[in-house]
Amino acid sequence: VRRELEGGVEELTDVELPAVLTIQTGINEPRYASLRGIRQAQRKPLDVQSLGDIGVDAGAVEGRVELTDMYEPESESDVTVFDGSAEDTAGQLADLLRDKGVAQ
Repeated sequence: VRRELEGGVEELTDVELPAVLTIQTGINEPRYASLRGIRQAQRKPLDVQSLGDIGVDAGAVEGRVELTDMYEPESESDVTVFDGSAEDTAGQLADLLRDKGVAQ
């Protein structure tokens, strides 16, 4: 592993695996996908594989993940959700906008 020290000095060192490495910002120029490339990617079929397809026994990984807690996070914004038909929700939205003084 090559790392840069203060003053621009580089050090070459060996690390034992497994290891976690980080990279400085500015190490390279990121490439951005073109609009054409994004559209082509959206049309490509997704290759979905099961554990069996990749040669992993489901029993070998079962139980390694433990769910400790699950909750709906509190909302930090003032959101109003309208239920019902399009006509009902449009009416509810109009009433809300009138009440808030946004529309008359």
